[in-house]
Amino acid sequence: MSAATANSIQRPAGLERLGALSRAGADRLSMTLAELAGLLGGCVDNEREIPDIRFPMRLLKVGEALHRAGDRFDAIYVVRSGFLKTVSVDRTGDEQVLAFPMGGDVLGLDGLDTERYASDVVALDASQVAVVSFARITRLGHEYRCVERLLYGAFSRELVRKRNIIWLLGSLHAEARLATFLLDLSERFAWLGYSRASFALRMSREEIGRHLGIKLETVSRAFSAFAAAGLITVDRKEVTLRDIAGLKRVVRPQDDIGARPVRNAARAAARAAPARPGVFVASILAPALG
Repeated sequence: MSAATANSIQRPAGLERLGALSRAGADRLSMTLAELAGLLGGCVDNEREIPDIRFPMRLLKVGEALHRAGDRFDAIYVVRSGFLKTVSVDRTGDEQVLAFPMGGDVLGLDGLDTERYASDVVALDASQVAVVSFARITRLGHEYRCVERLLYGAFSRELVRKRNIIWLLGSLHAEARLATFLLDLSERFAWLGYSRASFALRMSREEIGRHLGIKLETVSRAFSAFAAAGLITVDRKEVTLRDIAGLKRVVRPQDDIGARPVRNAARAAARAAPARPGVFVASILAPALG
């Protein structure tokens, strides 16, 4: 998860084809450099002729760990398909979910400094990841400028992700954090060629709470309030975003253009639900109600 703001995203050339391969359940055991570049949002078409460089794939079952904190760092990983979680466990055993990687995300960069991975990565769904030897990819970076750009791009996205997490945890109240999380997932699924409005949550609500720094009960109440206000519908793990603009106003109540339908739904949800200050959408939108 990265919990980035949900801005419009343009999908790189070639990603449509790669997304189709993932949706079809591609079972090849290697990935070409061109495919890797496509997933990372780059392109090698304009570079001088590149040999048939391939990277092995690793297939993960639900619950299987890609690596654990403390394992020796020797590779980074690029997700072709599936859904995972990155987890840090403190000395007391408390789990902090750092991110929910999916197609096109890079894993393992936290091992660069100490040469030991700093977190656990566990599959939440059947997943395919390309195993990219770091020694090999850095050698290729010296030889091919496109590979160097791909590496720098991966490092940059990791820095942006950390910045966005700090912003989310430090600036937003609980309901705005959940709205941001759903909007971010919407953009990420759209970038891969899936529906931006309807998708399955592979993680549990407890895992969402551990990622957003809020309690399970608060996550559940916020989901219920969003549904009562007509912003989303939830059917088990399937979520449909019915009012994306309304969710954005939860994050930024000052962006109040056309907010009246959401205001009315929020007020109705607040009247129908047990009172709990600061939890329901009506209180989220209070600054915009005038």
